[in-house]
Amino acid sequence: MIKNKTDFIEWIDLQLDVEIPDDIIAFNINIYESPFNIEIIGSSEYTPDDDDWACNEDWIPVKRISQISDKLFEDSWQKAELNIISFTESYLSSNSKNVNKLKLAKALTVGFVDGDLNYVQ
Repeated sequence: MIKNKTDFIEWIDLQLDVEIPDDIIAFNINIYESPFNIEIIGSSEYTPDDDDWACNEDWIPVKRISQISDKLFEDSWQKAELNIISFTESYLSSNSKNVNKLKLAKALTVGFVDGDLNYVQ
């Protein structure tokens, strides 16, 4: 279960610790509500003016869904989204083993499933 920034960084680095196909050019971190879960997917398509690119799940990790603590939601889904965005930015600033896989992507977004995407990179 992801309870804090450290857990998130360990989780995402583990998710990316595999061979990712060369045609994957963008990544999206999906947040699910009720129950609270998170996943990262990769897409071989990216269109900056159409968020539907993130519906193309051309790469998914072996352990797709991970549970996140209700505490990250505090009192609103907006707070949870801000926490996940902040954790993602921290990961990008880290020296983690697999961080370059995201840094080299055309896009990295975070958002609730069926919601708007927030561009982190």
